[in-house]
Amino acid sequence: MRIKAMDNISQMNKQILTDALLANLNWFENSGIMVPDSGMWGVAERVALKGNNSMEKIYSSFPAWTEFDSYSVIEQRRADCNFEAALLFLLASEVLKVTKYREIADNILDFLYFRSGMLNRFPSDKTMHGSWYWSHINKSIWFDDNSWSCIIPLLISEKYPELDRKYELKKWGLILADSIAAAFKTHFQIQEGFQPAWSGNLKLPHWGSLVCMALSKAYAVLPDPEYREVIDLYQTHLDESKDTFIASEQAYAMLGSSCCYSALKDDKFKQIAEFFGDKLIKRMDQDTGNLPAEHYEAPTGTNLVDTIYTVNWALLGFHNLHAASGKDEYRDAFLKILKLLVRIQDKSSEKHVRGCWRGMYDLEVDAWGGGDCYEGGANSIYTGWTNAPIAFCIVLELLRDSINNRPE
Repeated sequence: MRIKAMDNISQMNKQILTDALLANLNWFENSGIMVPDSGMWGVAERVALKGNNSMEKIYSSFPAWTEFDSYSVIEQRRADCNFEAALLFLLASEVLKVTKYREIADNILDFLYFRSGMLNRFPSDKTMHGSWYWSHINKSIWFDDNSWSCIIPLLISEKYPELDRKYELKKWGLILADSIAAAFKTHFQIQEGFQPAWSGNLKLPHWGSLVCMALSKAYAVLPDPEYREVIDLYQTHLDESKDTFIASEQAYAMLGSSCCYSALKDDKFKQIAEFFGDKLIKRMDQDTGNLPAEHYEAPTGTNLVDTIYTVNWALLGFHNLHAASGKDEYRDAFLKILKLLVRIQDKSSEKHVRGCWRGMYDLEVDAWGGGDCYEGGANSIYTGWTNAPIAFCIVLELLRDSINNRPE
């Protein structure tokens, strides 16, 4: 994955980042989201803190949990969350030189490929070949989750050839890329009466730009014109709709388009990525680094730090865009968000929260809070989507690396 070296991290103390990383890894091990803590049975989706009015809907919508006095572990094992956690522990083992983290990563991958039953190895519908069910208790197939379940195996296969041999990561990643491309073509322009097999509103970058992120990586591995066709179609859609998206969607678009530029070397993708990067910089609070919380699945407000749908993806997006463009303004934006996230990382003494990033922080009271929805909000602490991506972005920073596809 070592694609394009980042500049030095003198602007933020290396030890501070290392401490933040270690605290988050300890949260993964000690919070109860991995039972056993070896990763043998993967990672649960999240910790849900009690005392909010969304718990009843959380239980009814996600009916697998372990209950404790003040919180519950929502137990569904999602493929994307587990891939993100596996990548985190692999990279952490490299930067920290800790063998245990590599063993945890191997165990999570064992769970995914050999124990979870979530991989569609022999589907009846060929457009689902290589796809991953949403979780071990839910067999829906989502564009966004499968995009992560495509790009991460391809990234790991390059960096760790021994893992590629064991799990056939490249093979299954490319099979999934073929299915994503085929499904995109049938689902992007849905006609009346069409019964979708895949889930997700592709008109929004939350789904469509992640498809481009995955297919751009697949294209870098195998330049299939089918991947390029989907990427071109979606980037045109972004260009035509670029003034219609909220901050969360702009972050996804920046991430996906910067990946497309790196893989395909097409300046029009760079222009699109920079357009969204520039929009986000204009909307950023220059003192705190925060972006407004606007997502419909979480409480909203300019004072709220949304770590499920917004600042987490903006962090990774700016990191990736700087690697692709080399422009200082994107590096500066990345560092502002990173400093914010390091500052608000949970310092509580309780093991189920210490070292994590909860779902929402309220800058007005300088504490975790801001309200709850059954998926977003302060009392949902996600393994994937929030904690693993923030933490592996910290590792990439420490390694002077990125998820970019551009050769050195």
